[in-house]
Amino acid sequence: MAVTTSAASTDVATRTTRSRERVFLVLVWALALTISSLPVLAGYLFATPERQFVGIVYNMPDHAQYFAWMRDLARQPLAPNRLTPEPNAPAFFNLLWWVVGRVGALTGLEYAALWSGLRLVAAAAVLAAGYAFVNLAVADGQQRRLAYLIFIFGSGLGFIWVIVKYVYRLPEAPFPFNIYTAETNTFWILTAFPHFGMALALIVAMMAFLLQALRTGRYRYAVVCGVLGAILGLQHAYDLITIYTVMGAFGLLIWRRDRRFPGFLFRCGLIIFALSAPAAAYLSALVLLDPTWGKKLSQFDNAGAWTPPPWELPILLGVPFLLALLHFRPRALQSRSDAEVLVAVWFVLHFVLAYLPVKFQIHLLLGWQMPIAVLAAAAIATRIVPWFQQRHARLLRPALAFLVALMVATNGYLVAWRFVDFRRLEAPYYLTRGAAESLAWLEAHATSSDVVLADLEYGQHVPVRSDARAFLAHWAGTLDFFDKKVMVREVFDPATSDMRRREILSAYGVTYIVARGRDQAAALDPAVGRYLTVVFSEGDTTMYRVTPVHLPNG
Repeated sequence: MAVTTSAASTDVATRTTRSRERVFLVLVWALALTISSLPVLAGYLFATPERQFVGIVYNMPDHAQYFAWMRDLARQPLAPNRLTPEPNAPAFFNLLWWVVGRVGALTGLEYAALWSGLRLVAAAAVLAAGYAFVNLAVADGQQRRLAYLIFIFGSGLGFIWVIVKYVYRLPEAPFPFNIYTAETNTFWILTAFPHFGMALALIVAMMAFLLQALRTGRYRYAVVCGVLGAILGLQHAYDLITIYTVMGAFGLLIWRRDRRFPGFLFRCGLIIFALSAPAAAYLSALVLLDPTWGKKLSQFDNAGAWTPPPWELPILLGVPFLLALLHFRPRALQSRSDAEVLVAVWFVLHFVLAYLPVKFQIHLLLGWQMPIAVLAAAAIATRIVPWFQQRHARLLRPALAFLVALMVATNGYLVAWRFVDFRRLEAPYYLTRGAAESLAWLEAHATSSDVVLADLEYGQHVPVRSDARAFLAHWAGTLDFFDKKVMVREVFDPATSDMRRREILSAYGVTYIVARGRDQAAALDPAVGRYLTVVFSEGDTTMYRVTPVHLPNG
């Protein structure tokens, strides 16, 4: 009877614990989704009939690139590069934007609504994958919940540079990559970068399935892991470098620890590699064999987006990173716990991955926040809290509150700054009525053979809203990007000779020119009636059709 009572009591306690865990998850999910949605809601609320919100929270140039792919993949299996005027055959496939594009084709939703839906789906995927991993990797319930919160809401100390900006009255905050880099900031990803969100969810889920395969001895988890790897490879193939490096090193450490070859783990690795590698091989072949896409990748450094140097990592990664360093011990790489070994090697290898001599190195920061969060939570639970309890118990709560404030301050700034930025109703997050209506005109009249010349601010929208190719649209997607920027300025410059202007238009097959108030459209007036015809004019935006037959002889 006593045993029965004990078992019943244990069962009740277990159910109570699970119930509390579910309540915790519901509250965290609700908080994360609500706060991360505020900038999007603000963008639409601030909009006016004269200023149309484009639906994007941050980084319009890259999102325009993704939406151009989405538009093409909604109708065909491969996409051309329409961010450049040079004709090129469809050759690119991206699973994420293919799926979103197909959803758009079926539902009739526009890109902004699709982006908002994808953002919520990606956020849910990150939140689910993150909990799945910490549930496997962290045994203690309180420490597990703390790691989960740090993973979701933790950020760097980039807000310090914002303070410096205002104290010293600088035009811009110094070291902007310490503030706005999304790859290591889960909450910023949830807010503004759903494609990173899907990639982060896949990385973390793959690590979780590897642990589950080892715990259960079942290959089916390795198969699922491999399928997720294939999806990752067809969406954000760079991240397979992280997967292969961490999992490979993990296997070697397990072999060394156990002093016998880990046959099961090795076979799991073969399954994962066999299923995911073809996706990586496709992308490698594309950039090596296709001149358009190869040159696009070669221009990745045009953005100047490199991993900040090591001495800036404490600012970029913040308090969680410093706590992870405090807690990490090399002996964790030899732990009897597979989860502890995986977290440790994952944490260490990102120091190498983040500085690989490749142009996309900054993308290899993605995923680092998970092992950092686990180690940071362990530091708080096993080092910070006991130290204060033994020496300064009354200061424990203020100290923890201060740590929390430092962890979330940059994310607080990022959300608040979106409100300030959106309140201005300026490009690139808002289009004037004239610009919006001209893009609608292009959507109705332009074809895939048309090339539209405009400044970058407008040109990035052309492949999103129409089938035309843009003369200037993206720092990497537009081939010879800086040369094209100069040419656009030449076309609108009154000092440019008519012969030079016609040479540019003829060389790249330009069929439309879009000029706005700032573009000194008066420079084009002498050509109207000769090789230019006004086809649209509204507010600050005028569109000209170019008559190619008149270009060579003027």
